[in-house]
Amino acid sequence: MKSPLKSRPRHSEDEDIVSLEVMREYLASFLDMENHEKLLRCRIAVTRPIYHGAFHMQPASIVINTGSIEELNHIRKMALKKREEIPLNKKHHTCHFDGPEDQGRDTVHTKYLAYPDTPINSLQKKKDWQEGITEILGIMKNIMADKTMIVSFILRGPAGSKTADPTIQITNSYYVVHSEDILYRMISPAGFSREVSNKGYMFTNFHSAGQLTSEYVSARIDRRRIYMDVEHFRSYSCNDQYAGNSMAPKKINHRFANMNNIRNYFGKRLDEHMFITGFPLNGEVIYFAGAYPSGCGKTGTAMTGSYLIGDDLAKIFIDDNNGEVRAVNPEKGMFGIIEGINQENDPEVIKVLMDDESEVIFSNILINDEKPYWNNMDGELPEQGQNYQGKWLRSSGHPASHKNSRFTIDLAALKNYDHATEKPEGVKISCLLFGGRDYTTMPTIVIAHDWMNTVVHGAIIRSATTATEIGADGSEKRSPFANEAFFPAPLAHYINHYKAFGENRAIRSYNLPSGFQVNYWLHKSSRGLLAAGEKDSLIGEKCDTIVWMIAMALIHNRKIDTIWTPIGRIPCYHDLRELFKKKINKEYNLEIYNKQFSLYTDNLVKRIELSIAEFSREEGITIEFFQVLNRWLEGIKELQKAAGEIVSPERMLLLNKS
Repeated sequence: MKSPLKSRPRHSEDEDIVSLEVMREYLASFLDMENHEKLLRCRIAVTRPIYHGAFHMQPASIVINTGSIEELNHIRKMALKKREEIPLNKKHHTCHFDGPEDQGRDTVHTKYLAYPDTPINSLQKKKDWQEGITEILGIMKNIMADKTMIVSFILRGPAGSKTADPTIQITNSYYVVHSEDILYRMISPAGFSREVSNKGYMFTNFHSAGQLTSEYVSARIDRRRIYMDVEHFRSYSCNDQYAGNSMAPKKINHRFANMNNIRNYFGKRLDEHMFITGFPLNGEVIYFAGAYPSGCGKTGTAMTGSYLIGDDLAKIFIDDNNGEVRAVNPEKGMFGIIEGINQENDPEVIKVLMDDESEVIFSNILINDEKPYWNNMDGELPEQGQNYQGKWLRSSGHPASHKNSRFTIDLAALKNYDHATEKPEGVKISCLLFGGRDYTTMPTIVIAHDWMNTVVHGAIIRSATTATEIGADGSEKRSPFANEAFFPAPLAHYINHYKAFGENRAIRSYNLPSGFQVNYWLHKSSRGLLAAGEKDSLIGEKCDTIVWMIAMALIHNRKIDTIWTPIGRIPCYHDLRELFKKKINKEYNLEIYNKQFSLYTDNLVKRIELSIAEFSREEGITIEFFQVLNRWLEGIKELQKAAGEIVSPERMLLLNKS
């Protein structure tokens, strides 16, 4: 199967007529001698976006950031001087505040700029390329008039990796540059220019926080825009500070990587919203790549692994030498949700957050006496303090920190950090996980029957919205592959691309990862476990996660028994009971097992029928996708006739034998 999208030229004609000499001469007036020398090491393709950024945004000066220790120390000092960050009581700890209306991804004003003949994902917003460029350049005109424009060169992946994306960030925010130094790998202008030449593309990002009414509140939130030009892999973000909107190498460039794959690496590479973490098992390390929507426990699950590669993004590819499916983390740091982080459940993260030597940027938490506080942490909150809304009083009853408040740290500070994170060849992936906040329907663990079933399990994910998006109200929405917000191409293209990846003949059959749908979010109310007067809550506990991960590693290696169901295989009770006792010294009773692994046929029929209806509206999805869904539907309906609304694992076993 070939790519359904044609490649686009990297630069439009009007840019190519400006010579390197003309651009350098123009930029010289913005640069001191030291920064001018750095600019001379940039080839024409790399100089061009710097020129255009200066031409349109008209900064007072330009700094070329090469990622040296001296430069980054200056960036940190300027972030404090400009009050983009506030010093805390530990030497390397600071806090950043976003404005009250700038606390999550702006889904309303996030749009893809594309030509009329370029199809875009039906779950996302498209804007005509010419119209969008005209609007955004008008909004960003002279937006840096009294500011310094900082240019950074970033690799989204380990040095030497064939999948590492060369990325240029142009911003006037010292906080953004400071954060990106922790999260990404910065390289020199000369090294960056070589990467662009070798790979034939780069991602370009223009950002400005715009005018502020105070240290952190945008004066023009109505003119906030996050526009992504998928024809040339350029982004324009303005009048915002929240990292999900302003730190383009994260989710904005993740989108570009997905589009690049569809166009140029169809069926060869996947860029996923996945953690990468490994568990030792019988002398080898089993690595998982797991996709959960933001705010659904992805970081917590990643931290249960003994070998942590990353908690958010994964670049997955095929090793040409041995036919293995491998992955690297485009990041080297963690931008994690801090709400609920505590000593009992997150000891390694807490150690870093409280450590005197670790570098930490907190965002949108509570500060009192230069100490950080957040919702559901260990200990008592103070009586008063400062948060992103200003002065906070405990007596007000308002949350101390935002539900999407964050911490930024280097992964290398964590005890379970895996040094393979910096290996360009990545690590072998054995299991792919897909999950979300599904309160009522799917069993806790289901292993897919085959690769096409894996694709379907990933595609039909539904999840309650979380505070990572502005305006989220907790309602359920589609979340295909837990990545739907981050792939520009139509769902049909993405599904067909996923199918083609697993069927790629370069993958040796025994190296194909096992696929799982996981659901840690079943509520007591949905399974008849809620006592009268009791507040609804999850059936399981956070500490159970490591048991589920080890169970899936054993299932992948065919070391424990499973039970066939129409939608996949589920683990047996006796194996899980032993694992709970061995791994976390917990008694796992049969009643809870039945609530977590029984098939609730009414719910499943509704979910499958809904999925068929939704995906039928997408043009061009491979027929095998619907064949799988229809087999599931027929199988569940047959079960319903034979065994009723609730089919326990024990009943499923008996039916399989009959």
